[in-house]
Amino acid sequence: MKNFKWMQGIKTGFSLVTINLVLVFLGLEIVSLGFYYFQENRLFYTRENTISKVREDLEKTGTRLGTDINNKSILERLHPFFGYVLKQGSFTDEESGIRVNNYGFVSKYDYPFIKSNKNQFVVGVFGGSVANDFTLNAIFSEARGNEGFIRFLKQIPQLKDKEIIILCFAGGGYKQPQQLLILNYFISIGQEFDLVINIDGFNEVALSNQNNQERIDLSLPSVQHILPLTQLANDDLSVMASIVQISELKNNLSTAINKLESCKLALCHGWRSLQVKGLLDRYQTEIIKYDEQIARNSSKIDGNNSLVYLKKMSGILEDKVAFEKVAENWYESSLTMSQILAERNILYLHFIQPNQYHPTERVFSPEEKVFVIENHPYARGVRKGYPVLFSKINSLQEANVNIFNTVNIFDEEKAIVYRDACCHYNLIGQTILDKYIANSIKTIMENKDTN
Repeated sequence: MKNFKWMQGIKTGFSLVTINLVLVFLGLEIVSLGFYYFQENRLFYTRENTISKVREDLEKTGTRLGTDINNKSILERLHPFFGYVLKQGSFTDEESGIRVNNYGFVSKYDYPFIKSNKNQFVVGVFGGSVANDFTLNAIFSEARGNEGFIRFLKQIPQLKDKEIIILCFAGGGYKQPQQLLILNYFISIGQEFDLVINIDGFNEVALSNQNNQERIDLSLPSVQHILPLTQLANDDLSVMASIVQISELKNNLSTAINKLESCKLALCHGWRSLQVKGLLDRYQTEIIKYDEQIARNSSKIDGNNSLVYLKKMSGILEDKVAFEKVAENWYESSLTMSQILAERNILYLHFIQPNQYHPTERVFSPEEKVFVIENHPYARGVRKGYPVLFSKINSLQEANVNIFNTVNIFDEEKAIVYRDACCHYNLIGQTILDKYIANSIKTIMENKDTN
């Protein structure tokens, strides 16, 4: 009898604990539902888009959280001629055959690429990350059978039966004279070209402005890329430790965001949101500390104590002087590229890329305005530097350079064309640029045939 009462007591106690736990769970779920509704102004269970706002905000700033080439801790390597390139073999896409090749460029081929038949038409693309994206989109579109740059080119009568080979010589942060130096090098080792496309302008003004603030010569590669690599070359272990810590935090943040987006209950979403916020705060704090560390250490770099020589300026140049120097270097570099290629009967086209920080007639929708950050570090360079670049266009045209100013090509498009707060385009924006460049090539080739 006593055992029966004892068992009944346990059963009753277990029932009470279970009921209380269920009530606590329901209470927390209700509170979480209320919290979510207060933040999002909708019920958690009726949401359609499960992509978290944190991921969207990070993507807007150019931070990628996927398993792509941007997720490597130390992706770049110093290069004796080009400044820096990607780490060989650090990225491979099986579907398209794209990889980081023997020279550190993203391509289907090792360089120099030598034609295997006369029907091949080799297009070399030079510039920064926008030029790199342009090349990758062209190759991916062709591999997937989608409309893209290569198909647009094949609408040109002279190219309709050609095997078009797109070669990437562009890289994130590249700016003149890097394009010129890379072109000269590859021509010297036998790389063949039928057409060279140079897409630039943004990096020249936005990143050279940052060089100026660090008193690093304006014609040298971007301080964002070259300073961390230089400090690593100088065996600065503090930089290495910071890179490793940021990489670990980024991976942890990516994992936490994935779990947040897979939550089926408001309570799970609330808990994961707190976890993501904590990781995001730590990640952003480490990024700020890292940037400050790089800037602080840059003052110690000179020809006497660094294994990498970076020419320092005695002081920060006034904007008028700095941007005129940048524009003059940009002008001379493009002119020289054009002249070198013209001597070899290779067509050269130069495009100044669109950017949201240069004011045009484009009206940004509320959804796209999030990609235009008033105090963005690049905004000042673009607003002050683009007009100076434009002042050189007539001189380049008079020197027979095929240069095109594309800054207005998005003005009539109502849909969103940008995908981050830096400079990059979504598929709609990329397609507009593809068509513009292809049509420009068609016009130049038609004029060439009639002359």
